[in-house]
Amino acid sequence: MHDLVIRRGIVIDGTGQDRRNADVAVEGIAAIGDDIGPGRREIDADGLIVTPGFVDIHTHYDGQATWDSQLAPSSLHGVTTVVIGNCGVGSAPVRPGTSDFLINLMEGIEDIPGGRGVPPIAGSVQDDSHIRSVAQAAGLAGKDPVPRRRHRRQHLPACARSLA
Repeated sequence: MHDLVIRRGIVIDGTGQDRRNADVAVEGIAAIGDDIGPGRREIDADGLIVTPGFVDIHTHYDGQATWDSQLAPSSLHGVTTVVIGNCGVGSAPVRPGTSDFLINLMEGIEDIPGGRGVPPIAGSVQDDSHIRSVAQAAGLAGKDPVPRRRHRRQHLPACARSLA
């Protein structure tokens, strides 16, 4: 007997196969099909869509991830994984000794409480605001880190390495 069986749902499994009506046995995902046996608990999903979850590759949960482990409202709509650090604004990584500076900088954008963990469903891309904040803290604000190339994003990684 399975822990949970979701019956009669419209299954979209993320593999590229066509959607189909099926039952889903959950113990992890133990089975998908039409005759998978009983579950200790069952959910009737007749007419509803059953999916493994959605990935949102462009979110602005950078600050919220430090105080909201559910990342609502996305998690309420089937999103199981989010990517943060988009649009050049993010809150990580932080060099040792600079967390207060970064928190003060980010509070100008969004209140970020210090000292809380980030939920495991969040991944981050490197944002250029971190590079700029490190440069500003090092007294390099307004300086040209790579001569004649200040506004070319492809040179930011080299700039970041030189500031590290």
